[in-house]
This record gives sequence, structure tokens and C-alpha cells, in this order.
Amino acid sequence: MDSDGSTVADEGAAHPRYAQRAQGSRRPVIMKRLLFSFAGSMSRRDYVTVAFVGVLLKHVLDLIVAGSLFRRPWMPLSYIFPLGAPVSIHTLSRSDSVFVATMVALSIPFAWVGLAATTKRFRTIGWPLWLVILFFVPVANIASFAVAAAWPEHPDAIATPSRRLQRFVPSDRLGAAVASILGATIIGLLFAVLGSHVFATYGWGLFAAVPFVQGALSVLIFNAHEWRSWAQNIGVAMLAVLLTGAAMLAVAFEGALCIAMAMPLAFAFALLGAAFAHVVTRTSKPEIASLLALILVAPVLMGADRAVMPEAPMHEVDSAIIINAPSVVVWNNVIDFPAIPPPTELLFRAGIAYPERAKIIGHGPGALRYCEFSTGDFVEPITQWQAPRRLAFDVRKNPEPMREWSPYGHIRTPHLQGYLVSQQGEFLLQGLPDGSTRLVGKTWYRHHLWPDLYWTLYSDSIIHAIHLRVLKHIRDLSERQSHDMHNVLKAPVGQP
Repeated sequence: MDSDGSTVADEGAAHPRYAQRAQGSRRPVIMKRLLFSFAGSMSRRDYVTVAFVGVLLKHVLDLIVAGSLFRRPWMPLSYIFPLGAPVSIHTLSRSDSVFVATMVALSIPFAWVGLAATTKRFRTIGWPLWLVILFFVPVANIASFAVAAAWPEHPDAIATPSRRLQRFVPSDRLGAAVASILGATIIGLLFAVLGSHVFATYGWGLFAAVPFVQGALSVLIFNAHEWRSWAQNIGVAMLAVLLTGAAMLAVAFEGALCIAMAMPLAFAFALLGAAFAHVVTRTSKPEIASLLALILVAPVLMGADRAVMPEAPMHEVDSAIIINAPSVVVWNNVIDFPAIPPPTELLFRAGIAYPERAKIIGHGPGALRYCEFSTGDFVEPITQWQAPRRLAFDVRKNPEPMREWSPYGHIRTPHLQGYLVSQQGEFLLQGLPDGSTRLVGKTWYRHHLWPDLYWTLYSDSIIHAIHLRVLKHIRDLSERQSHDMHNVLKAPVGQP
């Protein structure tokens, strides 16, 4: 030790060689803080770099593990449906359970890094930290990342409204509302054309990202001059979605029925987008760059839908009815039945295709059954003919699933061709001890609309209604014929 109290080690540390070693030893600490710590802030460059490298590394690792260890395909949509389709956890096989558990375990460190980066970035730009929950919400996480990356970081920029954006938005509340609703409506119409006619997909990009962007965009524009109330922000977001639907109907781009079916989903994601924008504009004002980054989310997700959309899962719908007639009578009306009276159900009167009659050409497997609908014929080659118990068939041709209502009469939209496809069907007849028959109609079908769970609620209900229309008609025919036969058998001999 020298007279000033310093040691040889201290002097050695001052040497350039040792200083370089000390700096190198700090790098792991800096990387640890950058990647795993929730404290501090994060610049735009670090935020984008961590996200890009993390997503790329995670996807490559998942491809290797899924392909090499489990011999399973892995695509971007696998992050939502790792087994290719929604399944119940109670029905997982042992191999599926091990696979899912492994992929979840692999995602934990990446989720930690992503959540830490999101927290630091939100703190840097002045957003409420509870918004990090968006990290786990599909569509919203991508949108929030894009906006957070473009959001200003400097305190002056956070506190001062963007004057470039203010120049395009009226300062009064009514003028700002009109500008926000029209802007979001125009964007929604453009993206509707892009999704259905250019990318030709009806998926997450069209039904989730577009309304989310509309809701967020309308609120960001509406709050360009001052922060508006929650009710006012929700109002402009909902009006933008409604006006988009009305405009699509007015220009014959879509029919009223499909617009009405999509509205609940659109309102839900628009509400989520509006809530997101409502919170972030409370502490800071958006810039044009933030709006552009948000707008780009929708076409990016549409392109992803086009590139990675998996095969649509097969769905099965069963419907049953009890008929007070023997199976042999019911069987004859299953394979071939006369015209059904016009429908009274609101569903069919609104435009959903409905069955009218059925006829069969031939006998046994290989015969052709034609089920005539209001929009055309189902062509059904018979695959199983087990009279009077089972009639099974494939579906060779599907007519349009509906007649769209429009002020301009019948219009043809892309989703009417090949987006709801029956694959096969069957009738099962079970004779009951009391002489009646339990008749079951089954249909296996696919629809190429996403989110699958949402649209399946509609398609299952529609097919069930179609089943019941046919089954009730067969019941009425069979019971009337059985009653007539019974009366004939009871009549005294010699009487007509």
C-alpha cells in the first residue's frame, strides 16, 4: 500500500489493459439490465432491436424444437393454436400435452424479456404501466408495439401537442368528432377492399385489426387538441364502425346480413382500440408518425393471414328429432322428399339459403342425391346405403350459402364462394321400442373465416336450422303416411 492509501491493484486497474477488462466485465450486467430488468427506461432503438431479435430468435428456436424433437409443423399462427386448431385441454393426448408444455416453457424467458421491454418503453413515453397487459392480447400487442415505437420520448414532445396533426383537425369538439369519424371510416373502407379483394382473406387482419385500428385512430384524432371524456371517445369509435358498415352497404360492397353478423366482433375490437387510445392520450398527445405506425398494423396482419393461415378445421353439427312412424316409412322420405313449404323462420327470410326439396338418381352406393336449396343444388354422391338405418354421402358441389340483401338487389361478394363448405353428411335412423323412429341429421363442414370460434357460433346455428327444416318436413310426411296406412289396415274388408 502506498502512502496515499492506494494499492497496487488500484494502480493496475487504471492501466488501459485492465480498464478494458473491467469494461468487458460490465457488459453482461448491462445486457442483463437491458433484457431482464423492469426498472429504468428504453429508447426507441433498443425497443425495436429487442423486439426484432427476440421474435426472430424465438421463432427459429420453436421451429427447431417442434420440427426436430416432436416432428410437428410450426407456423406463426401456431402461437395462438399450437395444435393447429382450438382443442379442449381435457381431450389432449399425452404427446400433445408434452408438446404444448414444452413450447410454453420455451416461451417463458422470451415473455419475461418482452414484458420488461414493454414496461420500460411505456415508462419512457409516459404511458400508464398497467397498459402492459396489451402484451398478452392478440392484435392489440402488435398495434401497441407499433405506436409505442413511434411515440415521442422527450418530455417536451410528450407535454406539447403535435402541431402538424393539429393543423388537420378542427379545434372545436364537433369538428374534431367529424374529422375523426370520417378519417377512421375511410381507412376502414380502404382496408375492407384490401383484405377481401387483394389479400382475399377473411381473418384476424380484417375482422380484428381493422376495427381495432379504427377505434384507436378515431380517438387519437379526436384528442388532437384536448383530452376528451371516455363517453365521447367511445362514441366516435362506435360511430366510425357503424358508418363504415353503412357505407359498405351503400356502395354494394357488402350485404346487410354479413355486416350485421360481423358488427359484434367489430364493436368489441373497436372498443378495445378506443380504450387503448383513450388511456395513452391522457398523458401525451399523438404525432402523425404514431398514427401512421398504427395504420400499418392492419395490412401487415392481413398479409400474415394470407401467408400463414392454416387449413380450416372440420366442424360437425348433429340434430335429432323423434318421428311417430316406423323406420321403413321414414327412410323413403329421407332419400327423396317433395317440396317443403316456404320458410317462416326469420333466418331464412333474411337471406340464408334453405332447402326446398330432395331427389335421388340411382340406388345404393354411387347414387346421386340432389338437395335443392334456394340458391342452387347440393350434389351428394351416396357412400353408405344401409336401409333403413343409415344414409351417408359426400358433398361434391355447394351452392352459395346466402342471398345477400342490398338496396341494389342480389350482389356477389367474395366470401360467398368457398368460405362455407359442406364436406359430407349422413342420416341415422334408430327404431324405438314404441314403434317410433329417432332421426339424426349430421353435417361435417369447414368455414374459412377467422376468428374460428366466433364464426362457428353462426355457422353451427345456421346448419342446425337447416337440419331442423328438413327433419321436421320428413317427420310431417312420415307421420301422415303412417297414419294413412294405419287407417287403411283398420278399415273392414271390402270397404274402399
